[in-house]
Amino acid sequence: MIIRFIMTLGIALSFAATAPQIARADAGDFLGGAVVGGVAGYLIGKDQQKKKTQTTTRTYGSGIPSTSQGAQTQTALNYFGYNAGRVDGQVGRGTRAAIERYQVSMGYPVNGYDFQPYQRDFLMQAYYWGTSGGQASTQLAGQPLLMEYRRQVQSGSALAAASQPPAQAIPVATPQETEPGTNATDTESASLPSLFSGGTGGPSLANRCSGVMLQTSTNGGYTTLSNMSDPDFALSEQFCLARSYAMAHGEDLMQDIQGLTPDQVSAQCDAYGGMLAPQVDTLSLSSKTDAETQMRQLALESGLSPEDLAATSKVCLAIGYRQDNMDTAVGSALMLVAMGEPAYGELIGHHLREGFGVRERPDLAMQWYDASLSALDAGSQAVFLPSQSDRPQLLRAAMMQAQ
Repeated sequence: MIIRFIMTLGIALSFAATAPQIARADAGDFLGGAVVGGVAGYLIGKDQQKKKTQTTTRTYGSGIPSTSQGAQTQTALNYFGYNAGRVDGQVGRGTRAAIERYQVSMGYPVNGYDFQPYQRDFLMQAYYWGTSGGQASTQLAGQPLLMEYRRQVQSGSALAAASQPPAQAIPVATPQETEPGTNATDTESASLPSLFSGGTGGPSLANRCSGVMLQTSTNGGYTTLSNMSDPDFALSEQFCLARSYAMAHGEDLMQDIQGLTPDQVSAQCDAYGGMLAPQVDTLSLSSKTDAETQMRQLALESGLSPEDLAATSKVCLAIGYRQDNMDTAVGSALMLVAMGEPAYGELIGHHLREGFGVRERPDLAMQWYDASLSALDAGSQAVFLPSQSDRPQLLRAAMMQAQ
């Protein structure tokens, strides 16, 4: 049954002169125009390399690149009282000192130049939890709030989310020239609410990944080919890593979108997930081929190009994971596969194996894992941790041993 929408949306890009007004009246048109990543995301994709050169490799007085991941880390460190200074995305001495203070309090090896992914992931998970109701419910702040989150994760009682408005994009201060040898560590940094609000019911992937990161910390780091003893846990680690990578990439894309508030983007992605929910429901009942065919038919009815739908889905994939909304996250991943990006099929394999957003179907999960890894072998671009060349071998070995 087609649900009809009457919506008008203006999208303004930093590199577009005018904001198109789009009126839509049916499900296909809704997919084509009302979702932020459509036209906007396509232009972002075309101009991404140029924007990256302009915004992420530019350096200032200290000679340190400014990155969105750096800004996110600084925001979370400041939120828990580790005082990384101004949120400017430049990971200098002040931020590294804050990382070391965080590492000390968590019992990690102390080296601000070696901030392991699992250490950062746990920090960010705690931040999302705190800003989404954890602080309000516990009446704690700073490091005591972080320790309470760790205690709740250990006991399995951490609440993944509370009903809160979606987050504003993490602000990055306009970079200033600084004198050599100085760093800003006394500037108050704004903390902000998170998109981590609500979902579609069922088990919480956010809670699951928080527990995985804590176990990874206890183990002293991520599973490798040489030390793998629990293939199921290795797959869960890679699931949570891919989730974090997808969230970070989507947040990068959102920074280039103007004319829409984060609340508006979030609301549109929620509706996008609702439109894709029937396709998500069929994942546990259909072969990979059938599921892709159904999604391609829906995409064809939208009238939008594959590039536009793929860009939409990359933004909404991030928001779906941040909100713990599995219809949005899984539906976006499925759309990306259907639009010719097979590496995202790994995510669907993880969801089917663990039962987040879909019914557990390990047999169907293998179809998606096999297809995504075969695509990588054939030369498809890696989308999760592309710098880790041995990651496909780890996934394949874990899959075979977990059967």
